[in-house]
This record gives sequence, structure tokens and C-alpha cells, in this order.
Amino acid sequence: MLNSNNLLKSILGLFLLFLSLCASSVYGSTPTEAVTLTPQEYATLKTNFDTLENTINKQLTTINELEMQLRVAKLSTNEQKNELIEALNLINEQRTQLTEARNLLQKQEQMLNEQKLSLAKAEIYLNEQKKEIDKAKMEQRKSKLLNILLGGTVIYLASKN
Repeated sequence: MLNSNNLLKSILGLFLLFLSLCASSVYGSTPTEAVTLTPQEYATLKTNFDTLENTINKQLTTINELEMQLRVAKLSTNEQKNELIEALNLINEQRTQLTEARNLLQKQEQMLNEQKLSLAKAEIYLNEQKKEIDKAKMEQRKSKLLNILLGGTVIYLASKN
């Protein structure tokens, strides 16, 4: 866009220089003599003026197109910026959710470890209880055998008398 502005200024400068060379009078002063152009000089001047006007119009059209493209680019950039902000917000939200999930998993792991420890203690206690029950069963068998022997001895002694 700056190049087109510089080009436009250069063309306008050349046109003004051309006009000042063609006309002998200076703006604001009174002419001392009349300027007469031949039909060929007039045609050349008219052609140069038309060419300059066309160039200026083309440059203005180019400037307008460039300005429109700049507006579109700015809008597109703003939309992309908004999309990036939304994506960043989603990422932050997901990071928060993942952190919460990790914390929950750590709590569950801690609870599982406590339960595992508790189960290990319960298993030890159950094994001790089994040993006690086995001892009690052995004692009970011994008692039964002793009772049977004593009962048999009593019967034997009773039958002998």
C-alpha cells in the first residue's frame, strides 16, 4: 500500500512538473504573455492528462482493494485470535479437569492401599483365629477321647465290680 501511495505521489509530481513547464505563468501571478498550444501539443497534453487520470484511477482502485484486503485480514486475524483464546480456555479447563481427576485417582489409590493394609491385618487376624480354632478343636478331640477313655474305664470298672 505504501508503494502505491509513493507511486501515486510520483505521478502527480511529474504531472505538475509537466504542467509548470508547459505553462509559462506561475499560479497567482498575472501572465505577461498568452500561452498558445498547437493542436499536436494540446493532443499530447490531453493524452498525458488522460493517461495520468487513468493511472490515478487504477491506483485508487488498487488502494481500495488493498484496504479491503487489509480489513478482511484484520477480521480474519481477530477471528483466529478469538478461536485461539477459546482453544486456550478449553485447554486450561481440560488441564483443571485432568488435575482434579489425578487428585481423585491419588485419593482412590491411597484408599486402596489403606484397604489393602486393612485386609492384610484382617487376614493375619483370621489366620490367628484359625490357629486358635484348630487348637480348640484339638483340645476338644483330646477331651472327647479322654471322656471316652474315662467313660470306658468307668464302664469297665463298673462291670468288674
